[in-house]
Amino acid sequence: MKVTANQVTVARILALPFLAWALIARPEQPWMWVAFGVGVVVGATDFVDGWLARRQGPTVLGSLLDPVADKLFIALLLLPLVAHGECPGWAAGALFVRELLITALRTSLAVRKQALKTSQLGKLKTVVQMGGIAAYYLALFIKPVEWMPRVQLACAVTMSVVAVGVAVRRRGLPPAWLLGGALMWLAIAVASFWLEPLEAAFWIFMIMVGLTWVSGADYLWGAGRRILAAGLMRQDVTRVLWSVAHGVALVPLLDEHPALVVAAIVSLSAELSYGGVDNAVAAERARFARSSVVPSTIMALVVGVCGWGNLCDAPTLAFLAWGLAAASAGAFLFAVLRERAVFFAPDRPAPG
Repeated sequence: MKVTANQVTVARILALPFLAWALIARPEQPWMWVAFGVGVVVGATDFVDGWLARRQGPTVLGSLLDPVADKLFIALLLLPLVAHGECPGWAAGALFVRELLITALRTSLAVRKQALKTSQLGKLKTVVQMGGIAAYYLALFIKPVEWMPRVQLACAVTMSVVAVGVAVRRRGLPPAWLLGGALMWLAIAVASFWLEPLEAAFWIFMIMVGLTWVSGADYLWGAGRRILAAGLMRQDVTRVLWSVAHGVALVPLLDEHPALVVAAIVSLSAELSYGGVDNAVAAERARFARSSVVPSTIMALVVGVCGWGNLCDAPTLAFLAWGLAAASAGAFLFAVLRERAVFFAPDRPAPG
C-alpha cells in the first residue's frame, strides 16, 4: 500500500492529544517515557512527510496540513507547561503571537499574489522549537535527570555528523538550520552539566522564544514593507489584531487560571488551523478565506479582560473560555466547509 505525505501528517496530528494528556495529567513515569517516545516520532516524521511530498508532488491539502501539524505540536505541548507553572505564560504568549502574526502576513502577501519564502532562520526556528521542547521535557520529567546532559550531547553529536555528511555531499556548507540545530543542542548540553534541571529548562525556553522572534523580525521587516507598499486592507488589520489577541489575552492567562488549559488548547489549535486554511486559500485563489476572525478575536479579548481584571468568578470565566473555544472551532469548520472545493478536489497539486 502506498503511503502518502498527507497520511503521515494526519497520523502526526492524531498522536498529539495523547501528548497533551500526558503533560496535563502527569501519569506515572513509564507513561511519560511513552509520551516522550511518541513526541520524538512525531517530530521526526515532520521530515518524512516533507520528503514524501517532494517525491510524490505537493497537494493543496498537504499545504494546509503540514504547517498546521507543526504549529499544533508546539501548542499542545507548551500550553500544559504554562498551566502547571513550568513555562512563563508571557513567553509562551509571545511565541504564539509570532506564529499567528507570520501566518497572517503570509496570507496577506498571498492575496496580493506574492509569497513569503521560508528562510534559513525560519527552518532553524522550527528545529530549535522541536529540539528545545524535547530537551525541556527531559529536564522536567524524565528521571534520572543525570542522563539529560548525555542525551542532549548525543543529539548534538548526531546532528553534527548529519551536518558533516550533508556538507560532504554538497561540497559546501550544510544548511544553516542543520548547523544551528547542532550548535543549539551542544549549548544546551554544556549548560545542563552546570545548571539545575529547572534552570536549564528555563534557559532552553528562553533560547526558543528568542530565536522565534529573531526569525519573526526577519519576516516582519520584509513582508510588512511589501504589504504597506501595496496598501492595507481591512482583513490585514483584523488578522493582526487576531494574532495579538490570542497570544496576549489568552495564553498568559493560564498562569493565574490553569483550569482553562483544555479550553485554551481547543481555541488556539482551532485558530492555528484557521490560519492554515487562510494561507492555503490565499495561495490558491488570491483571496482571504470566506469566514471571519472577528468573533473569536472579540471573545479572546473578553476572556482576557475578565480574567486579568478579576471581573467574574471562576465558573463564569470557564464558561467564557469555552465560548471562545466554540467560536474558534466554529470559524475553522465554517472556513473548511466553504472552501472545501479548494482542498478536496482529487489529485489537485499545490500552486507553484
